[in-house]
Amino acid sequence: MESINFNDFSPKERYEIIRAFLIKMRKANSMPSAHRFFEHYLRTFYKFPDIVVSDIAYCQRAMKTYLVMHQTISRVFDEQKDADPVIKNTYLHEIEDILCEINAECQYMLMRLQDDINRFCLAFAEHDLKPNDQVVNDIISGAIVPLVVAEKLAITPQYVGKRPTVEALMQKYFIDTTMSTPKLPLHAYTTTVVKESRLNLQAALARARIPQIEKSAVKQEGPKEEFMQSVGLITHMESQRIRLSQVVKKSKRPLLPPKQQ
Repeated sequence: MESINFNDFSPKERYEIIRAFLIKMRKANSMPSAHRFFEHYLRTFYKFPDIVVSDIAYCQRAMKTYLVMHQTISRVFDEQKDADPVIKNTYLHEIEDILCEINAECQYMLMRLQDDINRFCLAFAEHDLKPNDQVVNDIISGAIVPLVVAEKLAITPQYVGKRPTVEALMQKYFIDTTMSTPKLPLHAYTTTVVKESRLNLQAALARARIPQIEKSAVKQEGPKEEFMQSVGLITHMESQRIRLSQVVKKSKRPLLPPKQQ
């Protein structure tokens, strides 16, 4: 049986061939051989529904994106001493709700995939043969994981919702203050407070990036810069470091008053 290429047969013909084979194996008390053939058949001839697999991979990517943003918001708010904890919790709760939505979509697509596998294995199921869970997990992982990690490969969702990228979420939560903010109790927190908090968080991000910029600037100096320094001329890199140093000094002063009580 393992020498047969079942791709040459229609689903109905496959069913009849496998059914006759299993009846023969049961009469000969050779069901262990039938189990081995079942695994071979599943690994070799099962073809995943492309749309379902790509949607599952898309959901996995989206969950990863929102988890990264959840961690980023927590870290940046913790580093900014005057950041409003209510705004932080609002952002985090919003992301957690979206994560639940994405997970529900992913679970639904996994159920569809499982149904497709069950239909493929129908002839075996009628003879009380169930696919090995480890084998099923292996073939599913082998199809989905490469799509999840191949970030340069674009995936267009079909049956699940389209989600923003990390860059779009950064724009929403930290950069674009003109975008609509999460709804907060207006009697306690106004739009002005939200914008001020975002500006403070932007400053925190800028301060965190400055040492990295300075370090990269030092590494980029070449023979030309060294020669200019030797004759007492200021280089472009040195000019950048001076400006960055001035920014650092200014950033040590409070940009905005602390949160309103």
